[in-house]
Amino acid sequence: MSTIFQTLKLADIVTLLNALLGLLAVILVQNGFTYLAPALILAAAVADGVDGYLSRMFSGSEIGANLDSLADVISFGLAPVVIVYAAAGSEASNLLLAALCFYFFCGILRLARFNTVHQGLPSFKGLPITAGGIILSAYVLTGERYFHSGLMILLSFVVGLLMISKITYMKAKKPGHVLPIGLLFVITVLSYPFNINYTHIFASFLLAIMILYVTSPIIRRAGSLKRVEKGLK
Repeated sequence: MSTIFQTLKLADIVTLLNALLGLLAVILVQNGFTYLAPALILAAAVADGVDGYLSRMFSGSEIGANLDSLADVISFGLAPVVIVYAAAGSEASNLLLAALCFYFFCGILRLARFNTVHQGLPSFKGLPITAGGIILSAYVLTGERYFHSGLMILLSFVVGLLMISKITYMKAKKPGHVLPIGLLFVITVLSYPFNINYTHIFASFLLAIMILYVTSPIIRRAGSLKRVEKGLK
């Protein structure tokens, strides 16, 4: 008699690694590892990208899509919420908790909607929860010097709204885009054991790239309008 373990494929193993990294991040931040925890979320994001690639290359299992969403809830929904609230320390407030809960609920709704539509589309409807988790985690990783509870409250509400919005976000699939950004993720994570100051710097670059991605629909629309205006002249 076959077991569920026999149905797992390589992509599913990487997905489980994603979930494990999220779980470890939750545990570690409760033990004072304020920066290691968000670094693990960045590592989970790398795993999330790798499992998608493996699934496309070698085909996924029948439980792969649902397994991926469950892992994403842990690593990019629950874990960032716990990390941010723990990192806030004395700045933690009921308003911050409410904002983080809103982010968490929006992330779940975003994944539920994603699972009910065709997953082969070239774009996302709403900001992916992975991007949301990266933004919150990268902000914490920029360091205590830049962490402000008020800004995190605003960030959580804005990211939450973007996740449940109908705004179109393109999928990054071109190697010329994916590889350099993926390398930045890896460098950010690997810098942690050597020098936390480097981690703060790399995380700042990563956060800047994510902000560009968040605003990319506005940039694309502005570019389209400019081309239309040129065509009318």
